[in-house]
Amino acid sequence: MIDEISAKLILFSVIEAGNAFWVNEINAHGASTVYCKIIEGRKYLKQPNISKLRYQIKSRDLDQLKAEINQANTFFITDESIDWPTSLNALATPPIGLVFLGNRESLATLEHSISIVGSRRPTNYGVTVAKKLSNEAALSGVCVVSGGAYGIDTAAHTGALAAGGVTISVLAAGVNNLYPPENQGLFKQISASGLLVSESMPSGSTAPYKFLIRNRLIAALTKATVVVEAEFVSGSIRTARDAAEIFRPVFAIPGEITSPLSEGCHRLISERVADIATSLDEILDVITPLQLR
Repeated sequence: MIDEISAKLILFSVIEAGNAFWVNEINAHGASTVYCKIIEGRKYLKQPNISKLRYQIKSRDLDQLKAEINQANTFFITDESIDWPTSLNALATPPIGLVFLGNRESLATLEHSISIVGSRRPTNYGVTVAKKLSNEAALSGVCVVSGGAYGIDTAAHTGALAAGGVTISVLAAGVNNLYPPENQGLFKQISASGLLVSESMPSGSTAPYKFLIRNRLIAALTKATVVVEAEFVSGSIRTARDAAEIFRPVFAIPGEITSPLSEGCHRLISERVADIATSLDEILDVITPLQLR
């Protein structure tokens, strides 16, 4: 019988990230059991595209999957791994596994971390605030997590790097298909001291819907989520709600009442999803245990 980690790697390579049915099956019965039931062909017959899934699983070569991970200089971990971020287990659909590129020791910094997210088209105010907040966080020994996108994400990562801190980027594709491509240099800097995180095999491609699925990981990996600037409807608002759904603190930076890029933050505050934050100290007061203050 196939071992649990090998079964998870094969299932990880074929099952779409965030698939609630298969994640629940794996959590309830174990990956090796689910793997065997699928290839035997007597179970899950009512599941959509089960024939295609069975064919894909049977076609996977475990050694080739491991080679792909090794050739990309990445490593694959599951919840069997000693350094698995247990905060992910709070999700309704935790990942089957994750692929990382960078400094594995940086996983420990997630114990004291915040995520900073926001618009891809921020104002100068938003960029300034994100950089300042992430810079101060890094100087305080707080890991900064974001999504590597244009705008606020880039400002968050660069602010932390400028302070010599650890920052982690959660990707919507595999590490061989970094997006946006213009941030290649930034991703290289991040992985030198921190990590790139993916819920895809290294060769996995990106698609618009994958960013929304990815956002739940940003919310779950950290102790709190901070939205700097966001439109009324945006991916950053989804990240904030993902965090609130698993009872993680959410903060929003207030902005000009006439700015469309502040509408999302003000919405989170008015709906009591987020608390107002105007400084790092206000955030640390909430996420830092009393004995460590």
